[in-house]
Amino acid sequence: MKWKFLATAARAALGAILLVYSTVGHCGEDGFAKWAATHAVPLTTVESASNDSDLLPLESAIGTARVVALGEPMHGAREPLAFRNRLIRFLVERMGFTAIALESGFTESISARPFIERGDGDAETATRTGLSGWLGRYPQSRELIQWMRDYNAAAASAGHHRIRLYGFDMPDGGRKDGPWLAMDSALTFLARADPTAANKIRVSLGDSLSGIDASQFGPLPADARVKFETSLEAVAKAIQKSRKSLIANSSDDDYRWAVHNLDAARQLAKCLAITPPPGAGMRLWVGTMTCRDSAMAENVEWALKNEGRQGRLLVFGHDGHVMSTREDGRRMASIKEKPLLMGLPLRREYGKDLYIIAMVCATTSGGLITSKPLEEGSVESTLASVGLPLMFLDVRTARQNQDALPWLSTRRSIDANVSAQMLITLSTAVDAFVFVNTLTPAVSN
Repeated sequence: MKWKFLATAARAALGAILLVYSTVGHCGEDGFAKWAATHAVPLTTVESASNDSDLLPLESAIGTARVVALGEPMHGAREPLAFRNRLIRFLVERMGFTAIALESGFTESISARPFIERGDGDAETATRTGLSGWLGRYPQSRELIQWMRDYNAAAASAGHHRIRLYGFDMPDGGRKDGPWLAMDSALTFLARADPTAANKIRVSLGDSLSGIDASQFGPLPADARVKFETSLEAVAKAIQKSRKSLIANSSDDDYRWAVHNLDAARQLAKCLAITPPPGAGMRLWVGTMTCRDSAMAENVEWALKNEGRQGRLLVFGHDGHVMSTREDGRRMASIKEKPLLMGLPLRREYGKDLYIIAMVCATTSGGLITSKPLEEGSVESTLASVGLPLMFLDVRTARQNQDALPWLSTRRSIDANVSAQMLITLSTAVDAFVFVNTLTPAVSN
């Protein structure tokens, strides 16, 4: 009888705690929703427009931050890509930003430089070769590349600073084609000064890298991995040996990019060494996920350093990379050591010089990943309750509001890939939101 009494009392106590916790959660949600309704900034459009007055509140919110990280809730939607283009124009023209870094391979971005910075070639080719995978398929990407070229042409004639494009991902996003892309780029550069050494290394590789099934994530065959790593060091030594000749035949800038391409290749080699085969359980992928996001953060840091003291950078990638947190949620429920997202080491490095904007939506249409019904208390449901179809909301000032702070300080559900739920604490993970009621597909070229 005593044990039954204790069990009943324990259940009652737990029920009371959960009831109080639920009540506090609802009060927090209501308090934040009321705060958001008075602080949300309606935006007129995601498309580039001659009138950018609706974006002026972003100028004061961003302030002097040197890095703005804009996230998208899924790849392949029109609205995030269009708003990215609109925001970079605003940041460059209004706030002196000097570059944009995209979730695309660093190696590939080298191919876009001749067109963007000097006008060599055409926008179509620069987009197709300079942006990896999905990103180069969409007209919004071509529009971005063309606008950057047009801006630089005008800037050059006026004696102003030209803007740059960086890829912050590993070559080919960490896929098995990445080693070949990185090596081909490095050997092509080396051949400017020492074609004999470049050809010798290329012959030694044979088809060990180009002959594999390169379209998927997964480990390299053992012999290919050994050849990749040994050839990587051989070409690094050859490039260092020919440094003066290479700079004379190109520029200091080109040499720096070529050297960092080797660093990106080393990042890839490190991650491939711990990449499990396709179909492996999530537990085996955690190390690879952390490896990739850590590499992304390193590449963002290199890009900002390469921009110099006055450099300012817009970083555009998935919400599941730019937020300052570790991934948690349903698919990570059984994982003890959660993988970090790129935004976490960037926050440690830059502090208030990093401004993170996550983009979220309430629903999707047109054949995109089907969105789920909004979860009560989630980021999406609370922002949707404000009633604005397109808005910007800086949540930093809510940290000083007693009614809004409880909602910010409690872990909330956010659909980082529309259908893939994550749990985040908003007071540390993000600084602002752009809310779009409905995402529609970006039309593929």
